[in-house]
Amino acid sequence: MERGEATHYNIFKLAQKLEMEGKEVIHFEVGDPYIDIDEEINEELCRRAKMGYTHYSSPYGIDEFRVAVSDYLKNTLGIDINTDNILVTPGSKSGLEMFIEVVSKEVEDVVILYPTWGTYEWLLKYHGIRFKAIKTQYKNYWRPSEDDLTQIENMDFQMMILLNPSNPTGLKLDNDLMDKLVDIAMYKDAIIVSDEVYYQTIYDENYIEKYPSILKYEYEYGVALHSLSKSHAMTGYRLGWITAKKEWIDKMVKIIQHSYTNIPVFIQYAGIKAIKNLEIPKRLRTIYRDRTLYMAEKLEKLGFRFHRPDATFYIFAEVPDYITDTSEFIIRLLRDELVALAPGNSFGGYDRFIRFSAVYPKDKIDVGIDRLANFLMKWTK
Repeated sequence: MERGEATHYNIFKLAQKLEMEGKEVIHFEVGDPYIDIDEEINEELCRRAKMGYTHYSSPYGIDEFRVAVSDYLKNTLGIDINTDNILVTPGSKSGLEMFIEVVSKEVEDVVILYPTWGTYEWLLKYHGIRFKAIKTQYKNYWRPSEDDLTQIENMDFQMMILLNPSNPTGLKLDNDLMDKLVDIAMYKDAIIVSDEVYYQTIYDENYIEKYPSILKYEYEYGVALHSLSKSHAMTGYRLGWITAKKEWIDKMVKIIQHSYTNIPVFIQYAGIKAIKNLEIPKRLRTIYRDRTLYMAEKLEKLGFRFHRPDATFYIFAEVPDYITDTSEFIIRLLRDELVALAPGNSFGGYDRFIRFSAVYPKDKIDVGIDRLANFLMKWTK
């Protein structure tokens, strides 16, 4: 990797190379919580596999899991969803990819709020769909301003993608702002894809029942993405679902039938065990909050500037003024101190920013922060 090429993928690739050389890398660049999955979930996975739940099944997902998902959405968000509108997917990314493929012939332009997860942009480019970036600013707490909303109103688009809470900022959209965005899209009969993977990580537990899921709007063209990767620390299980009108679900099923066939049944049963235990997200929420705010205090003392998150385990921080080349800084930090960070250019061209992931226990966060502090001292000399 040469100077100026610090992308999220390249940083992760270099980190893996260094680890293969026997070096211990602190991964502040990935969104993979270092938390053990509840043992009852793993035990259910093994039990169902041993019972013979290892054969083909419905591409929609087994009925038991879809019913459990419907109950879960009712219990956590207070909404009633028919199982016909739920499609089980391997995480949320595949659900999004299949959905974009299904609507690609009727969608030419998509509005995206930045900074945001880079997968949206990549998938749209892959399918030849134009995207219109609304680049929010730090001074506005990464929320669209009135001028931004006016700009969206005047745009011609057929789909809007929203990520709430945000990756990379860790901030949630206020309900009134969500209402405004939904109203604009509804007026244009535009599809709204709401990525809700992080809603269970919102630190204020009392707010979660008020969370503005697109499903609460009962909008025909509303689509929601969910996953157990963060809410239940089940990243490796690759289990999630997409909620949409049945016409779209049936079309996505055709793709599944001719690609990966179905989600393994024993994984779905483990998922049932997970989402029936509503204490798991509560416990993880506390861990995420404690780790993230702990890291935030450390980073503030080192001169990084950011808005403290109210969800997730991410901190999107502006580098101190004396760092003039963020890419060079990130690459050298990884090479010299074995700390990997996610560059802001991977989230929409925010070159002065870095995403930190507080995925480790506090003692290991300390190791990474100490290495970072040592490197900053050398950088200023």
